[in-house]
Amino acid sequence: MTLLELLIVIAILGVLMAILVPSLSKGKEMAVALQNTSNLRQIAVATITWAADNGSKLPSPEYPGGIDVPSSSTPDKYFPEYWDIGETGLWIDGVVFAHMYIAEQARREEDAQQSGSNYAETSGYEFDEMGTHLKNTLFVNTRSVTQDPEEQDFHKHSYAMNANLQYDRIYDQVPSDDPYLTEKTLSNLVHAPRAMLYIECAEPNVVRFEDREAIIETGVERWGENKKIITAFLDGHAERILPSDIPEEEPDGQDRDSSRFWRGVDP
Repeated sequence: MTLLELLIVIAILGVLMAILVPSLSKGKEMAVALQNTSNLRQIAVATITWAADNGSKLPSPEYPGGIDVPSSSTPDKYFPEYWDIGETGLWIDGVVFAHMYIAEQARREEDAQQSGSNYAETSGYEFDEMGTHLKNTLFVNTRSVTQDPEEQDFHKHSYAMNANLQYDRIYDQVPSDDPYLTEKTLSNLVHAPRAMLYIECAEPNVVRFEDREAIIETGVERWGENKKIITAFLDGHAERILPSDIPEEEPDGQDRDSSRFWRGVDP
């Protein structure tokens, strides 16, 4: 092979590599996106299962939530079983994570102790403010970890619950200090399968319409400008949606798409 022929071969290989490397990188990104979408789907299904076992109500974004406990009851009796993990009481730790990872063992411990309380032990899990218990579970977005490996707070590598769901109906149904933090009745949401339940957001882990820009910013940090954001819906499915698919109108107005996406009800 002459030197000229060798240079031509090298040039051809260089062109092929320039074509293939972006394709391989894109393929790897797509595989990661699909895996994380599947993970969030499992979280959504587990949440709906939890609701079926707890009066057909979605868990509060934060416990003990925004409902005033009737004078005839106590928080232990009034609220569903949740794990008193640290100071946050967020759904991500004390409710859905616990339901998926520690519930069965914790119930056995609670039965053995005959405590009669709604607060269960954490079955050996080490919980802290940095959310290290979430590491290596479905709750961690692996793309987030790859893009920001210096971030050690695993809550910020996770997802956020939509607190806007039917918030305006709560005022008429129960006394509430904060209707955004109440449990949400599924029977009021049966006609809104496209209502958003969970979505990617580094901070906070409970979002409202006002956090739309924080959601989009998280999408940019994890996937790039105008890339799709992993979202789970009330019918239990999850998919990736574009930032433009997240309604910009206030959900308490007359925009039907916004109301259905954020509140789960028609305006």
